[in-house]
Amino acid sequence: MPRPPKGRSRAEERRRLEDEAARVEVGDSCDVCVLGAGAAGLAAAIASAEAGASTVALERGLSCGQKILATGNGRCNLSNRDLDFSRYNDPAFVAEAAGTRFGEDVVSLMEGSGLIVAEEDGRLYPLSKQAASVRDVLLARARRAGALLAPGREVTRVERCGQDLRVRYALACGEGGTARERSIYARCVVVALGGGTPLPALLGCGLGLETRPWEPVLCPIACSGAGRLLGELDGRRVHVSALLVRGGSEVAREAGEVIFRPYGVTGIVAFDLSRRCRPNDALVLDLAPGHSATELRRAAGAAGQARGRGPTREAGRATQAAAARLHGFLDPRIASALAREAASGLAGAPTEEAVLERALALAKGLALAVEGPAEPKRAQVSRGGLVLAQFSPRTLACRSVPGLFAAGESLDVDADCGGFNLAWAWKSGMVAGAAAAERALSRTGA
Repeated sequence: MPRPPKGRSRAEERRRLEDEAARVEVGDSCDVCVLGAGAAGLAAAIASAEAGASTVALERGLSCGQKILATGNGRCNLSNRDLDFSRYNDPAFVAEAAGTRFGEDVVSLMEGSGLIVAEEDGRLYPLSKQAASVRDVLLARARRAGALLAPGREVTRVERCGQDLRVRYALACGEGGTARERSIYARCVVVALGGGTPLPALLGCGLGLETRPWEPVLCPIACSGAGRLLGELDGRRVHVSALLVRGGSEVAREAGEVIFRPYGVTGIVAFDLSRRCRPNDALVLDLAPGHSATELRRAAGAAGQARGRGPTREAGRATQAAAARLHGFLDPRIASALAREAASGLAGAPTEEAVLERALALAKGLALAVEGPAEPKRAQVSRGGLVLAQFSPRTLACRSVPGLFAAGESLDVDADCGGFNLAWAWKSGMVAGAAAAERALSRTGA
């Protein structure tokens, strides 16, 4: 729900939105019914309506496009300059669906809606750096095209009904909060529902479609195996080269910033690796990427000579002295934590040199044991949904249910951070919406 205006409580704002939703008259039939009015749903509604089909978009939330506001930390990383298909879980399917003008089509959708797109390190954002800009121009374009946007409608079932499809939905009205069930008959339906939606209940039983269970991805990774180190480094950021290892073999490699948390790691690197990691994998972090162990040892050696002191054997002082020799290339707080971790793994009263050598090894290869996703409720993307083999990639039409199309997160497509997931949402919505409109209008003779 949007943040209420000043002077209005959340309860008051919710009642206002419920009343507005209840006043939207949906009718009992249309050419194309779009299920969901997030990124993919709005793109589908625009494509369908602009093709001339009567279009209705049913949205569970009380505001259409609400999820767009949370993307890119509120800035909406809407696409990427280089939409490399290898960044997707099924590159061949996405390549055929998106076509050769993938990136250009996404930018055209935005610029054709009145948005100015800006680039930042290869990522595309609205010039305003506000996700609300993206949502607002798309909502306005959908309405100009004649699409009916109907929030406060939760889809409960999709069924065959002769040559049409019947969509059952519940309307949350403002009159006592009661739910009233309604139906709309559509020549075509575009499923553009978000991750976590109970697709088997909506589509699987009556239509016989196969789904893959939802899993949170693009989220922090829970880790163990570093003693007290993670807790000591809570909130510290560091640029790393990260290696994901399974059974002694490399699974994936990423470079960029990670943020330490008591439960593990977060940041873009962790998010991207969360798509590939499994419990019991090893996450190995190089905290000084681009510099060899020999270079670090040389710098630490120079720092020791500059101090002009002989080696110390007292444990506490040895740890502090070793940590100080890492300050030339590591965050001092990280250096101190590594030195303490190094000393804890050495028997007896370790010397400064012994602590230093082990701390350097940790700096070049800090190994953490992966436990699984952390904070799954905050995941940016849910992996799973409708199995791709059931859909034609060129039109995103269901092979076994005439008139049914799917787009965005409803399909089992996910990708790395950087605008790839939103780019798929926009483009797949355009493809499905246009194809659905073409089919629906061909049946009416329009």
